[in-house]
Amino acid sequence: MNKQLIIKYTLLLSFSGLTMQSWAQQRGEVQDQEFIIRKDRVLTLPTQPRNFERIPVLPTPKSNLNFNYKVEPFFLSLPPLEIKPEAAQKSFPRNLEELYPGFAKLGFGNYTSPLVELRYNNWEDGDYNFGVKVKHEGFYTGPIGGANSAENHTSVGLNGTLFRDYFELYGKVDYDRDAYNFYGYDPDNELLADFITPENIFNTFKVKAGISNLEKMSELNYDANIGVRLFNDSFAAVENEFLINGKADFWFSEYMKTEVNGNLSLTRPADELYRDINRNYFKIQPNVVYRKGGLHLSAGANIIFENDITANKKSDFHVYPAINASYMIQDGFGVYAGYEGDVLRKTYYDFVMENPFLGPSEQLLNTTQNFLAKAGVKGVINGEFSYEAGVAVGQFANLHFFTSDPVDTLKFNLVYDSDTRLINYNAKVNWEYQDWYKLTGAVNYYQYTLTDLQAAFHRPEWEFTLGNSIKPTEKLLIHANANLMGGIVAFNPGIEGTTVLPAILDLHMKADYKITDRFSIFAVGNNLLNQRNQRFLNYPVRGIQGIGGLTVKF
Repeated sequence: MNKQLIIKYTLLLSFSGLTMQSWAQQRGEVQDQEFIIRKDRVLTLPTQPRNFERIPVLPTPKSNLNFNYKVEPFFLSLPPLEIKPEAAQKSFPRNLEELYPGFAKLGFGNYTSPLVELRYNNWEDGDYNFGVKVKHEGFYTGPIGGANSAENHTSVGLNGTLFRDYFELYGKVDYDRDAYNFYGYDPDNELLADFITPENIFNTFKVKAGISNLEKMSELNYDANIGVRLFNDSFAAVENEFLINGKADFWFSEYMKTEVNGNLSLTRPADELYRDINRNYFKIQPNVVYRKGGLHLSAGANIIFENDITANKKSDFHVYPAINASYMIQDGFGVYAGYEGDVLRKTYYDFVMENPFLGPSEQLLNTTQNFLAKAGVKGVINGEFSYEAGVAVGQFANLHFFTSDPVDTLKFNLVYDSDTRLINYNAKVNWEYQDWYKLTGAVNYYQYTLTDLQAAFHRPEWEFTLGNSIKPTEKLLIHANANLMGGIVAFNPGIEGTTVLPAILDLHMKADYKITDRFSIFAVGNNLLNQRNQRFLNYPVRGIQGIGGLTVKF
């Protein structure tokens, strides 16, 4: 037996004896007692056998019911189930506008101005989409001599896209017809009482086709296209252009990428004063971009080959740096700076779109931007008001201007300055208040230093634009814009000197009201202050002119 167990039993018996003896003394007299404790005594206890008898099993109750089931075979002539795994797709609710892929706009206003516009876009689920458009807007009477100052514009276009697994093929075809009258004459001159102004019609046909990757967030992105532009007018001006454009970028990491842009332009212009000219232009722009936090840095070069012939030209090959950087010092305030040289492509089509009263040209030249340095500040206030203000200083060669032809004063000539210095002070703001009001504004001031010309003819000294978009209700949308321009100097052949044209102030408003989801009405007002604005000498614009009409979705 365990010694600790023996000691416990000994002590238990000893204390038990003491208890009984004490009880006996209470009942009788006290007697002397002697106790002998022996440590070496061993107590031996007999072994107690364990009970291994099992509990008897109770009899299981039996039921009198019969639970036998009879299985009947059933045979159905069904084909085996075919499992087609497909990616899970979430059903997004369509906007109401998507239910009407087409719309028609019909309107009419003073100056005998009809407006017709039709558009249709097919974007049903599939691997392609396409769109068509037709628009005609005419002003069959004008500010001088009624039909003598008419103009009208017509455009037709078709575009489409074919989607593949990793890329898309796109293309478009456009035709534009623009008609202008040379109405810059004096209607009060008795000798011109029966004068009929010559009309010039521009016909422009464009074709473009390209390929682009679909996933724009991938490491490698690309877009390449080819195009053809055919242009002619009612006189002798013809210009055909073949274009190849491409761009690609590759992201090395989340913060850095490299990109390359390329442009090829081959033109064959012709006019009364020249024929058989090939104007070739090729430009490639490699660039490295780094963006992290508030820092945005891009550094690259503009590499150009062009074959214009000028007296102050040193080479057909040009290489210019192109560096731009911006840094947000705080969440709402940052600075930016840049320095870039370039050769800006200019074609006859570009010039005549800027001044539709252009006459025969003697020479077509690109503009060489020797450098353009800029710096400024920008920021955001309260997350809804953004601003930017800066200054740019540049030096240009062959910068173009317009002067009235001394022989035919109805038309303008292209003139160039061989060395021009330009300082441009600029600022712009953008404010969006909740969902019902948006404001945009910009102001520019230009200071020219010329070498060959007396003034910067028909280029404004200052510009100011202000745009307002107001949505007071869900059905009404109002636009109110103001365009101001001043300091325009023109060459006046009548006095053989310069004339400063009055400042231009054009107030424009447009309102759209939705009657139903399909029908809405609109009203447009131009030159609401009825100003005789002249962007070009002897060519005042129309006075107060308004158009109203209906828009239908289908």
